[in-house]
Amino acid sequence: MKNLAFLTLLIIPGFTGVFLSGYWGYADLLRLTAAEKNFQQLVVAKANQRELFIAAHRENVYRLNVAAEGVWIGLGLITVGVGMLGIIQRD
Repeated sequence: MKNLAFLTLLIIPGFTGVFLSGYWGYADLLRLTAAEKNFQQLVVAKANQRELFIAAHRENVYRLNVAAEGVWIGLGLITVGVGMLGIIQRD
């Protein structure tokens, strides 16, 4: 019964969080790469300061999203670890 509780309350939700955060983190990483490329193209094209500011802002939004998803992946892994530790511990 104890193993089932750890499995349903910690391990499965932890892995779910890891996989969902990994999926969205990868999607944001692709968008970040595209935003960086767009910013570099604007720099080469000698865009005005307003366009560069907007492009840099978009890039920073995706950079922050990737970092946040990485934190959620870490928290999910900690949750899984706590659940696994609870299962393997002896009473």
